[in-house]
Amino acid sequence: MNIYYYLYYKLSRVLNRKGKNEMGVFSAQSFLIYINIIIIYIKIFHVTKENFNSGYKTILIIIGAILFITNSFLFLNKKRCKRIMNRYKNESLKSKRIGNVLVILYIVLTLASIFVA
Repeated sequence: MNIYYYLYYKLSRVLNRKGKNEMGVFSAQSFLIYINIIIIYIKIFHVTKENFNSGYKTILIIIGAILFITNSFLFLNKKRCKRIMNRYKNESLKSKRIGNVLVILYIVLTLASIFVA
């Protein structure tokens, strides 16, 4: 199981029910991953308000741009998205519930980490 694709699948089931909002799904996924990267980056390099404007800001902007562009290539490809959706659509009820709980937990913890960091 590819966790990255599974996250896309779960987000797509919520954000793209009519099939016309692919950009919203991969933007949300990019945002969640980017928050995690920022939090880890801040903790590793001890970024503070005083030293944020040095080189850290530029590096974080570049990382965010690379992440968004990579997700654009991955998830704006209709064939790949269709394969992802078909791969996970037949999951069992138990697997679906566990997946929903894990994705909700991931989103809540990611958003909560903004306030803790």
